[in-house]
Amino acid sequence: MRRNKADNSQTGRRRTRFLLALRELDDAWVAAFHKSGFGDIYFSRLFTELWLRDSIAVSKTAAYDLVKGVSVQTAMKYVNKAIADGYLVEVDNPGYGRSRLLRMSPLLHDQFAQVIDRANAAFMAILSAEKPPQVASPRAWARRSLNRVRPA
Repeated sequence: MRRNKADNSQTGRRRTRFLLALRELDDAWVAAFHKSGFGDIYFSRLFTELWLRDSIAVSKTAAYDLVKGVSVQTAMKYVNKAIADGYLVEVDNPGYGRSRLLRMSPLLHDQFAQVIDRANAAFMAILSAEKPPQVASPRAWARRSLNRVRPA
């Protein structure tokens, strides 16, 4: 396989480092969740969205919508598996007594925190390995633009 000239450039090296960090995220995910049957990318999206909501519980219907790329029936199966295996917990809905809300269990929170910490360390190593390109502030950009175009 022939390499593109861009692969040897700084951009190519940056992309390689990014992919290595991404691979570390994948490895961390598999290490934490594969044996339990939650290694699927669909669980990653569900768990990520619940983490971002912190302690705010969501309805089951909302949880189904967090599982992207599958049918509603498959999303229901995934959410119910996470409940059955103790990764999601059901809590009373104070606004509507006949429904239940879902949130991350302490088990899921702890396992997911390990994934985040491992992946974050890999990404931080990449970000600290190179100095990001300097981007001009909007004011500096406007000054440069005004200096280039002068009325006749």
